[in-house]
Amino acid sequence: MSRAAIPGPRKGLRSTFLPVVPVVAASALLLAACGGGSSGEDGPRDQGTTAGNGGAALTGGEGKQKDHDAPAKMTVAPADKTTGVEPGSPITVVAQEGTLTGVKVSDGQGGAVAGSLSADGRTWTSSGSTAPGTSYTVEVASRTAKGKDQTSASTFATKKADRTNKLAMKPTGGGTFGVAQPVSITFDYPVVDKAAVERNLKVTASVPTEGSWGWMKDYSGKDRVDWRPKDYWKPGTKVTLDADLKGVKSGAGTYFARDYEASFTVGSSRVVEVDVPNHKVNVMEGGQLVKSLPMSAGSDEYPTRGGTHVILSKNAKETLDSQTVGLGDSYNLPDVPWVVHFTTSGTFFHSAAWNTGNIGKTNTSHGCVGMTVDDAKWFYDRVQVGDPVVIKGSKSRTATDPGNGFGAWQLTWSQWQAKSALSSGATTQAQ
Repeated sequence: MSRAAIPGPRKGLRSTFLPVVPVVAASALLLAACGGGSSGEDGPRDQGTTAGNGGAALTGGEGKQKDHDAPAKMTVAPADKTTGVEPGSPITVVAQEGTLTGVKVSDGQGGAVAGSLSADGRTWTSSGSTAPGTSYTVEVASRTAKGKDQTSASTFATKKADRTNKLAMKPTGGGTFGVAQPVSITFDYPVVDKAAVERNLKVTASVPTEGSWGWMKDYSGKDRVDWRPKDYWKPGTKVTLDADLKGVKSGAGTYFARDYEASFTVGSSRVVEVDVPNHKVNVMEGGQLVKSLPMSAGSDEYPTRGGTHVILSKNAKETLDSQTVGLGDSYNLPDVPWVVHFTTSGTFFHSAAWNTGNIGKTNTSHGCVGMTVDDAKWFYDRVQVGDPVVIKGSKSRTATDPGNGFGAWQLTWSQWQAKSALSSGATTQAQ
C-alpha cells in the first residue's frame, strides 16, 4: 500500500549526552556490578529494543584469558547509576574492543526503548525515547575478538516531570469521516516549544496527500494543532496519526509521558452548500446534486458566517438555549430533533417546526440553518462528521476563527501553511 508521509521524524534525538567516562572491567567487583562473565546464549539478542541516556562506561568479561583473549570493552551512555537524566535523551553503547551482539533497554514494567546496531557491530543507538520519572536497565551482549560471548548491565533514571502534558485527538477510535476532516490535537497544558512537538507528529495516508500542521488556540482556550490536507481528502483514504511524544518537553518542567496513535477512513465525497440568498441547502455527492432542501438561515442582524466549515457532531435531540451561545434569554427550545453542529460556538443545522412559514422564504434565525422536521431528519441521516459545509452569499464580514470547530478551511492554503511551527509544514512524499 502506498502511504503518504506528512512531516515529523519518528523519534528525534533531542538532548545532549552526559560525559562519557570509559571504564575497563578487570576486577571481580566490577564484574559483579555489571553482571559480566556469563557466556553462551544468555545475553540479550534484541538489537531493536533499548533506551537510555547519559554518559559512562561498562565492560563485560572475566579479565584477560590465558590465551590472551582480551574482554570486550564498551561505553554506555547514560552512565551506570546516573539519575536525573533528561527524558527523551538518546542512549548509546559503543564497543572499543570486541563487538556488540545485542542491546536491550527496558523499564522493568514491560516497556522497552527501540534502537539499532550498526553494521560493524561497534555502536548501538536508541531510536525510541524515555519517559520522565522512570528507571531503565541497559543490558549489553558482546563478543570478544576470540569469539567469547559476554553480558553486562547498567541502570539509569530519568528526571521526574513537574507536570505531565496529555492530549485529546480527533478523530480517535477509527471510524469513517468526511473529506474535510482534519487530524486535530488539543493539549492539556501550553506547548512552549511547538516545533519540537510538531517534529514528533507524523500523519500517513494510503493515498499521497499534501498537507500541513497549523497551530491555534482551541475554542476552549487550550493550545491546539491540526493537520489539514491542501485539498479535500480522496474518498477511501486510510489516515493514521503517530504522536511520538514520550519524553518530549512541552514547557518548564512539563513533559509528555507516552506516545499516542489514532486512525480513520475517509468516506464519501460529500459537500454541503448553503445558499443563503436563495434559502437552500444543497447536498452534493461526487460533484452531483443529490437533494436541495429549503431552509431559513441567519437574519440580517445575526447572519450565518460565510466560508467553509466542517460538520463536528450530530445529536438526534438537543435543547437549544440562547444563553449557551451568548444571546441571553432570546430562546430556549427543549428537545429539538435532528441537530447537526458545524461550529463550537453554536451554529447548527436543525429542525425548526416553529418557523415553518419562513423556511425557504426568509432568513430569520440567530445564525443557525433551520429546516422542516422531515428535511432535517433526511439531512441528519445523510451527512457525516467531517463533511465540508460551504456557506455562500452570506452578508457577514466576520470569519470564523480556525479554533472554533474545524476552522482550518477558513484560511487559504498559504495562510494555513504559515501556521506551522516548522519552516515547511507540508510534503507530498509518498510512503
